[in-house]
Amino acid sequence: MSKSDSRRTIFGPKFFMLRIFVSLIFACLVAGCDDAPIPEEADRRPVKLYTVAAGGQARTYEFPAIIEASTSSDLTFDVPGKIVRLTVDQGDSVRAGTVIAQLDQTIARNQLVQAREQYEAAQDAFRRADALVGEGAIPRAVHVQRETQRDTARAELDNAREQLEKTVLRAPFSGRVARRLTEPFEYVSPQQPVVTLQTAGSAKVVVQVPSSIVANAEQRAPINAAIALDSLPDRRFAARFGSFATDATRQSLTYEATFLFDPPSGALILPGMTGTLHVELDTDDAEMPAVPLEAIVGRDEKTFVWRVDRRTGAIALRRVTVGKGAGGMLPVTAGIGRGDLIVAAGVANLEEGMKVRPYERD
Repeated sequence: MSKSDSRRTIFGPKFFMLRIFVSLIFACLVAGCDDAPIPEEADRRPVKLYTVAAGGQARTYEFPAIIEASTSSDLTFDVPGKIVRLTVDQGDSVRAGTVIAQLDQTIARNQLVQAREQYEAAQDAFRRADALVGEGAIPRAVHVQRETQRDTARAELDNAREQLEKTVLRAPFSGRVARRLTEPFEYVSPQQPVVTLQTAGSAKVVVQVPSSIVANAEQRAPINAAIALDSLPDRRFAARFGSFATDATRQSLTYEATFLFDPPSGALILPGMTGTLHVELDTDDAEMPAVPLEAIVGRDEKTFVWRVDRRTGAIALRRVTVGKGAGGMLPVTAGIGRGDLIVAAGVANLEEGMKVRPYERD
């Protein structure tokens, strides 16, 4: 075979087709853009990804919340006795002045009758002494004595009336009976709670807020707030800001904040229920990039995130500087920028150069 025939065989049509195929692959790799999706190969580590974005004009925070009544009071008797009448049960609505419970009044009524009789006798004695002292028939000292006895008897009569009134327990305000703590025919001591009465209408949401937010409360005014109750997870109720406490709690070093909301008719919302307060705060760092708290990796008292190469899916540890935040998002002041792709969850056991893919639930 001649050299020309041999060269023609080696560089035949199949060879030129292979060259074209290789050239196309190379051109595709060179022309590949950064926005191409990460290949989803089976051997890649599945992780939750997050594209870094600015905080926006407002940031949403979520705080665990406890519901309290705007006004709550344990109703008690001031005198001891046996309950003979209990007119309410838990959940009942009552108006101000409604009789809640009554003690046995036998002793109190007998004392009132006796005090009335003593007062009437003392009043008659004073009237006679008043007439006689004018005629000079009795010394003025006797007149003063009768007057003192009359005044003492009148005070005892007033006290007996008050003691009888104390055997009746009335609602000091309109509201709802949250708890009934006693039963009929039970003996109660003074100041022993009988029922817990709480205001109907507006309820109070209590949350614990980090000091970083409280310190800038004037610049971080609540824009929108809503409460989602654990007992009604599919509904949200608009809330309005109440106040911040000025003293931090000793355990968590957070500050108590209150929001008010109006429960809708038909929804039984009682103090002690739990939920989540969603609130948007207007922040001064709203234009900074923000990352989920779970994306932060702490090493040697420094903070990092795993940055993902969009083209290859390989990860690299990138040191970042974060600011103070709450609600699950932290502002980033240095290290990454808006548009960067990072690992948002599943950061444990990752290694430099490892390739990842988006986690998808089955």
